[in-house]
Amino acid sequence: MIEQMLCCIPARAGSKRLPGKNLMPLAGKPMIAYSIETALTSELFDNVYVCTEDPTIAEVARRYGASVPILMPPDLCRDLVPSHIPCQHMAEFLGNIAQRKEILVCLQPTSPLRSVEDLRRSVERFLHGDLDFLVSVTRIDPHYFHWAIVPNDDNYWRLYFGDKYMQERPMLPPVYRPNGSIKIARLDKLKEIGHFFGSRLGVVETPEERSIHVATQLDFNLCEFLLRR
Repeated sequence: MIEQMLCCIPARAGSKRLPGKNLMPLAGKPMIAYSIETALTSELFDNVYVCTEDPTIAEVARRYGASVPILMPPDLCRDLVPSHIPCQHMAEFLGNIAQRKEILVCLQPTSPLRSVEDLRRSVERFLHGDLDFLVSVTRIDPHYFHWAIVPNDDNYWRLYFGDKYMQERPMLPPVYRPNGSIKIARLDKLKEIGHFFGSRLGVVETPEERSIHVATQLDFNLCEFLLRR
C-alpha cells in the first residue's frame, strides 16, 4: 500500500440524464460497487473513500468495503462542480485528523469497466514518471477530431480546423480522448491550477471496451452487455 496516496470515488446523488445512475443495478450489483472493488483489489490503498452527500450512496459504499467518514456539503455535489472538488474536501478532512495525503487518485463510479491492471499501471506510471498529473486516455478515430465541423454565423458550416487535415486516416496524427476513468494528481498542484491537465501531465492508454463513461442509458446498456457476455 502506498501511504501518501488518497483514493477517492466522487459519487453525487443528482444526475439529470440518467437519474440515480451510481446505484443502478449493473449486471447484479450497484454501478458504484465496481469502482470500489477494483480499488480494493488493487491493494494500492489503505482505504478507499467515497465522497457523497447522499446517505443511501454512503450506506451502499460501506457495504462494498469503502470508507465514508463524512457526508459532503450539498454545494460540493452540484451539476457543475468538478469531480476533484469533493475529493479535495475529503483530503482536507483527513489531513485534520493526522492522515495527510500528498497524491489524489480519483476514480469516477461512472467508469465501471476499468481493470485492476489499468489502475496499477496508472499508479506505477505516475510514481515513476516525474509527473504532477496523469489521466487515462483512449485512442479515437482521427476523423472524429480533425474533420470536426461547426456552424458559422451565416447559416453555413465549416471545418473547425480548416482543410489542412482533409486526409485519409493513415495520414492523420493520432488523437486521444481523456476517458475520465482514472485521474491522478499531486494535491498541492491540483489546488493550484484547479484541474488535472497541468504541464507535467502523463497518460495511460486503456482500450475502448474498458473506457466507457456512463452518461446515458445507451452507455449503461453497453456496459451491461460487456459484463454479461
